[in-house]
Amino acid sequence: MKIDYLPYNYFKTLPIIIVLSILFYITTGWSDENALSKKADWDVFSKNLVQAIKHGNEGLKCSAMQLIIKHADSVDVNEAVWDIMAIFKHHENPKVRQLAMVTLYKMKHDWAMFYLKRNLQFESNEAIYKQNRKIVRAYEMEKKAAQEKEPLIAEE
Repeated sequence: MKIDYLPYNYFKTLPIIIVLSILFYITTGWSDENALSKKADWDVFSKNLVQAIKHGNEGLKCSAMQLIIKHADSVDVNEAVWDIMAIFKHHENPKVRQLAMVTLYKMKHDWAMFYLKRNLQFESNEAIYKQNRKIVRAYEMEKKAAQEKEPLIAEE
């Protein structure tokens, strides 16, 4: 029986397309995103982010800061806090400075937040000043809420 509406090549390429799509599905991890995040080696990822912040070009540094913001609860990049503070202080582009400021906030580093608090009185850019003020206020409220949750006397 000959099917006229489908070309003969279709039957030859269909199994190949199916096999390739299954392999693509398996290798890209569409099946279970949480399983991939659990398998991630966060220590190596953190070290690579620190290296990118310290020694990378400007685009790499911005990408690394975006990844730090995205995965802030999983990575430990405290070694790069001084470099990110320098980016915030010295960069000429206000958008990159805002990115560095949000990165510092997401890192929850005490020195960085102290620096952002002290920077308020010297900031000349209005948008950065307003966002900096809100970030400092949010950090202080989070810190106060965490202190209120801790018991003053150890319970047995």
